Amino acid sequence: MLASELMEKVRRIEIRSRRIVQNRTAGAWHASFKGRGIEFAEIREYMEGDEMRAIDWNVSARLGSPFIKLFTEEREQKVFFLVDRSASGAFGSGDVTKSEFTAEVAAVLAFSATLNKDKVGLLLYSDQEELQLDPARGHRHVLRIIRELLAFEPESPRTDLAAGIEHLLKTTMKRSIVFILSDLITGDFDKPLRALARKHEVILLHVSDPIERELPKIPPLSISDLETGEVTRLSSNQAKSLAARTAARTQEVASVCRRAKVDYVPLDTGTDYLPAIISLFQRRISRR
Repeated sequence: MLASELMEKVRRIEIRSRRIVQNRTAGAWHASFKGRGIEFAEIREYMEGDEMRAIDWNVSARLGSPFIKLFTEEREQKVFFLVDRSASGAFGSGDVTKSEFTAEVAAVLAFSATLNKDKVGLLLYSDQEELQLDPARGHRHVLRIIRELLAFEPESPRTDLAAGIEHLLKTTMKRSIVFILSDLITGDFDKPLRALARKHEVILLHVSDPIERELPKIPPLSISDLETGEVTRLSSNQAKSLAARTAARTQEVASVCRRAKVDYVPLDTGTDYLPAIISLFQRRISRR
């Protein structure tokens, strides 16, 4: 990708995602991902209407009148994006590829997080570590993440999501919010996913292309696997079978996420992702 073309794509995603964040997601993010503790803010004199249990009796005794302790939410959190960077992300039957779609979804979530003063990190993974950015906050850091999601060229075309999750478990010690973005064309990953969910808050965003779920009526044709290079002859009957297997796989992944207590969000490159993200926030808020 030419540098000018890349910067234009980054700028376009930045403008759209920041508009969405300012109008729709910033407040919902704050309510969905609350801090994990409280920290002392100040002591002030008791006022009518304050809760009696907030009174600091030691200070009150020293000063001769009632005083209360005030606390604020310990807001800062770490957010990590584990993004599948295998070759299948280059596929797209519509206006955008799965990788481009993933970059915009991640941008909205990253800007939402950084607007709430959370730190954001990135792990790009294929069947090996491709790139890891430590969590940081700020507008420029989010732009760096978007650039890497759009332009990074992985060394391996293959996928091993289980290995990516295990790598994140080893390298991320502090409890974090983890977003996994993948088309899930990979082997089983339920065991490491359960381990990750015991340590972190995990949201799995399953990115698919419409043609993967329902192929159009087609004459027999040859298709090439982007990850292995294997060429397969596909008949119309096999196309129907492929769509059925994809639907079954989606149900299986949803079940795996329920058992692991992981939020599962199916996303379609041919459909606006925002309603699904807002629905995720609403579900999390209603559980609190």
